[in-house]
Amino acid sequence: MKVLFCNKFNFEFSGTEVYLFGLMELLSSHGHELGMFSMTHVSNRPSEFAGDFVPYADFKDGRHDILERIRLAGRAIYSIQSRRSLRALLRKFRPDIAHVRNIYHHISPSILWELRQSDIPVVYHLNDFKLLCPNYNLVAHGSVCERCASGAFHNVVRVRCHSSSLASNLVLASEAYLHRWLGTYEKCVTRFIAPSEFCRAKLIEYGWPGDRIDVMYHFQRIPPEAVAPVDGDHDYILYSGRLSVEKGILDLLDAMTKLRDMRLIVAGEGPQRPEIEQVIADRGLTNVQLVGWVGREELNRLGRNARFSVMPSRVYETLGKVILESYALGRPVVASRLGTRPELVADGKTGLLFDPASSHDLAEKIAYLFARPQLAREMGENGQRLIRERHSPEKHYKELMAIYQKASASWTPQQS
Repeated sequence: MKVLFCNKFNFEFSGTEVYLFGLMELLSSHGHELGMFSMTHVSNRPSEFAGDFVPYADFKDGRHDILERIRLAGRAIYSIQSRRSLRALLRKFRPDIAHVRNIYHHISPSILWELRQSDIPVVYHLNDFKLLCPNYNLVAHGSVCERCASGAFHNVVRVRCHSSSLASNLVLASEAYLHRWLGTYEKCVTRFIAPSEFCRAKLIEYGWPGDRIDVMYHFQRIPPEAVAPVDGDHDYILYSGRLSVEKGILDLLDAMTKLRDMRLIVAGEGPQRPEIEQVIADRGLTNVQLVGWVGREELNRLGRNARFSVMPSRVYETLGKVILESYALGRPVVASRLGTRPELVADGKTGLLFDPASSHDLAEKIAYLFARPQLAREMGENGQRLIRERHSPEKHYKELMAIYQKASASWTPQQS
């Protein structure tokens, strides 16, 4: 099968691309022919179609003059240039199916119309809640927000949840309203892939067609070093991820204020780091260590040697890959009882759940599991077993092939 992947970054910008490239390697190992449509960038992976990529754009560069800002706004809402670039690529590579991932702003949903015009079935793989929320993740100022989910996209302007800039929020609302009016996703997407049952249920709740949404969990490889039993004291717990308000890190620091005899390592970077550093200093939290961003090998080492991982997020997630990564290393997870976490964390079996935004309950759950290293080991083994049974690469491959087949069978070509 010939598959065209569409994703705005062709390098490991985030976990989205780490998964995507892993998936492409999985498909290649089964003999499929793959193409990529993306944006130009100096860090890009080599591609024979790089000459047809969309030019790089930095929407966060504050040095743009007014004309450039208007041009970028138009590109984000509906990019004719992206359609032309994709059209040129399709003359060289005619896929059986297009697998669309993260295209917003830099490429724009306009390419879905080009794929439809070219009679190519589209599988749209959800990376976030953008179909419901112009600000991607059903988050406003660090908390869950569903104001826009029923189609009231003007709320992104009223609440200014994307940024303090009125213009930026107007662009997001305009993009959402335009593609709702055009029916871009309804008319151009053959099937949607949701990475969790929670994600699928949330879409259905707000009117998206359940019969066109398939649930396919991400796959997770178990590192070779995670197979053997682990010796050592494992005298710390681990948080890994973005340092931002919605991730609930301040709740975790509140918990650690009550647990000064326990050690926490925080691995990651983000806009909240200065505030986190200040809180650590003000409270004298010598039991908390910030190590910043670390590479995959070092992150695996930290996870492998931790007693367990903590995910204190205050908001929904479409999945929660940090949980899968912890399980793969044989480590349980203490997570907030919200969104996808109850779907991934079997309370009392692969980890513990605590009441969202309750640092008291979080502290109790951390203390309980930390005091029971044998229970933590058993939970970690259960989590690793879950990875083998539900999140294996081969299971993922079979599920994806079934979705591709359904998309191809249900595709209705354009009338000429």
